[in-house]
Amino acid sequence: MTAPTMSPAESMTIEERVLTALQCRQPDRVPVFTFIDPYTETHFLQDPSYADVLEACVDYADVAHNWFFPAGIFCSDAQVPEESRQLPDGRTEHIYHTPKGPLTSITRADWRGSGTLKRQISEPEDVERYLSVPYVPQRPDVSGFFRDRETLAGKCVTQLVFEDPICIAGYVDEMQMAVWTLEHRDLIIELLEARCERILDQLRYCLEHGMGPLYYFNGPEYALPPLMSPADFEEFVVQYDSRLIKLVHSYPGTYTIIHSHGRVSRFLESFAGMGTDGLNVLEPPPIGDTILADAKMRIGDRVCLIGNIQYDDLARGSEEQVERLVKDAIEQGATGGGFILAPCAKPYESPLPPKASRNLVHYLRMAHQYGRY
Repeated sequence: MTAPTMSPAESMTIEERVLTALQCRQPDRVPVFTFIDPYTETHFLQDPSYADVLEACVDYADVAHNWFFPAGIFCSDAQVPEESRQLPDGRTEHIYHTPKGPLTSITRADWRGSGTLKRQISEPEDVERYLSVPYVPQRPDVSGFFRDRETLAGKCVTQLVFEDPICIAGYVDEMQMAVWTLEHRDLIIELLEARCERILDQLRYCLEHGMGPLYYFNGPEYALPPLMSPADFEEFVVQYDSRLIKLVHSYPGTYTIIHSHGRVSRFLESFAGMGTDGLNVLEPPPIGDTILADAKMRIGDRVCLIGNIQYDDLARGSEEQVERLVKDAIEQGATGGGFILAPCAKPYESPLPPKASRNLVHYLRMAHQYGRY
């Protein structure tokens, strides 16, 4: 594959291009993400079916290199004894022995590798058990982050990935969480407060070490309808994520991106009100409900829009359809800057079907063709 010829107008580095878009300004061209790191993501590098896509990412993509804060279920370095035991029918029980008693989950392998049948928190007393684990500040070795940032300078922009407080919902049985929004709201708040304080401490540690420039938060989709109400979203997401974003922005040269699947259209102003610099994935109908042109009109002067091509459309359409998806998204989102073209998910197949490989390469080429200002 021959690398594209850089025009005189295409003069920014990847980091400059992405950060300019996150400031809702116009870079030299529309940045384009794939959510693939062709330099360090082992599962892609070791899969021959991704070879052409990885090469195209090097040539065309604005790569984001991720560093994941090793938070774990308790967001604490406290030593919590764990054990697993096999149950009938291929199920596995996982047990955390907390100071107030055991927390258990049950999994059974499925097509993803490990499907969850029971989550750790399913009864009110499980909240007490969870919170009985003492908070021991997490202080991971960050030298690898700086080695990667130096090695990959000019090839990518680096971002730190965190769960936000509402990700505690990932450890609570879904039906219980829905019931607790009505019957045990105090327990949800107690969990969120504890998680938020611990995440704030994690962030301070990274920020004080000069890590960045991007901070990427996952989780708001847990609190979107139909799982929760709009009032729940304001109380369980906006209130807490605003605190995280405010802390990140108190350190110069840092930016935030909020990641949320789901039907986010009615919450766009809430996301903007949090102060985030970027929002993805902005899923279009029928899976989501976000029309990119509408989002641009409503919050595009305050938030960089990141999206909004459904991965399945990208992977399974014709090349003509891929070209149309890219062109339409750029036409709707790119005017004046503040837009990053991206799929709504990263590739998940192994091996990657040949058609999906060709289409991903075509997506990147079309992004360069139509993405020039």
